[in-house]
Amino acid sequence: FFDTHLEAEVGKLEDTVSLERLVLDGVSPALSGGVPALSEVARELGMSGRTLQRRLSEEGRSFQSLVDESRRRLALRLLRQRDPVTLTEVTFMTGFSDQSAFTRAFRRWTGQTPGAFRAANVEGESSR
Repeated sequence: FFDTHLEAEVGKLEDTVSLERLVLDGVSPALSGGVPALSEVARELGMSGRTLQRRLSEEGRSFQSLVDESRRRLALRLLRQRDPVTLTEVTFMTGFSDQSAFTRAFRRWTGQTPGAFRAANVEGESSR
């Protein structure tokens, strides 16, 4: 009885969590060690790399776009922290190999440099 019930409940959970969310959750923690390979994330999700690519494509997404989104979200969160980490630390924690590549990507995401974003965020906090 319990096994059947547990399987039914797990099935419901899997249906409610989007593949996009699962991929983002798999990519984010691994970024500090570099960008994880699609095959690594697929294996964690219990599927082949090709199946993951196909399912993401069906949802109109790509693995690379989700990696980029995960990096963007993590960078924004780190730069908004009250006890900020250095830009070098943010660079490596988001999986970039050098600060100039991170700065270019951050500018593409937000239209400003990480330093300008952090300064505006700190000013916004202090004016409240």
